[in-house]
Amino acid sequence: MTATSIIGRYVGVAIAVPDLTSAVKQYSRLGFVLSDRSHRIEWGAEVATFGFADGSYLELISGVDTSKRNGAAIATFVERFGARTYLSCFDVDDIGAAYDRARASRIDIVGPPQLAPESVGERAEMLWLKPAAMGGAFTQLLQLHHGPRKFEKTTPGTRPFTQVLVASDVDSTLVTLTALGASANPSYDVPDWGLRATVFELPGDTNVEIVVPTDTARPRGAALQRALDSGRPGHYMTTFEVDDVDLLAERFAADGVETLGPPTDSPVQSPWGKCRQLWVHPAESPGTFVQFLTRLSRPAEPYS
Repeated sequence: MTATSIIGRYVGVAIAVPDLTSAVKQYSRLGFVLSDRSHRIEWGAEVATFGFADGSYLELISGVDTSKRNGAAIATFVERFGARTYLSCFDVDDIGAAYDRARASRIDIVGPPQLAPESVGERAEMLWLKPAAMGGAFTQLLQLHHGPRKFEKTTPGTRPFTQVLVASDVDSTLVTLTALGASANPSYDVPDWGLRATVFELPGDTNVEIVVPTDTARPRGAALQRALDSGRPGHYMTTFEVDDVDLLAERFAADGVETLGPPTDSPVQSPWGKCRQLWVHPAESPGTFVQFLTRLSRPAEPYS
């Protein structure tokens, strides 16, 4: 993070699901390795965590005790939307400074920072941005006081790379991320896909991407517009970087995992250079649209 930046790397995503056991099986079919399954008693939630070597994570959550505020909120969310991404998480070095910056910038937040419950097993503080601040995406800022999370079991050669948002209010999202110190690359159009994208590159070689439809005659532009029209703005797609997306596609084909076709090259406008990309059919990943991506030239530092 720079001296003026508050927001850190994209570190995790939490997906609310109605049936935790079933969802764990489906994500395991995609190659994700279950690191832990726990009961967050203070929140009234059951959590299944798929951890990665760099301390980032994918969590599946289910509200099981509606007498608790968080459990009731998760259960109500699932009742309203079904399986869906609940929040994305970004780390910060100083939660107090993040709170002060959010208040000074008039960013909609859910009260002051809170300590993580003891059942999490780590000393951490959290601050939540209301969905209106991020175009419909509920967002958590997280300070881990003892460094990145560590998992005994991790998914090899994989990590969260980008959280893609289709924003109900693009301007407010841009204002929020800019106020937190993130810098946007110039927006670019992908005519073949019928969309415009703006990428905020974050620490840890991670990103937030905001997309808007520009041509609904194109399948991708039409899908984005359907998400907005159906009242599902905010979290749209979670992108994971993997070592070899073509090899992964072969394994999916052998295991009967449905994809939206074979891997393809990235559009020439991609800010990450030449990539290979693969999209999983949404039925295979309850709660989020999953993309796997391999950059053909990427930084030398390994993440597995």
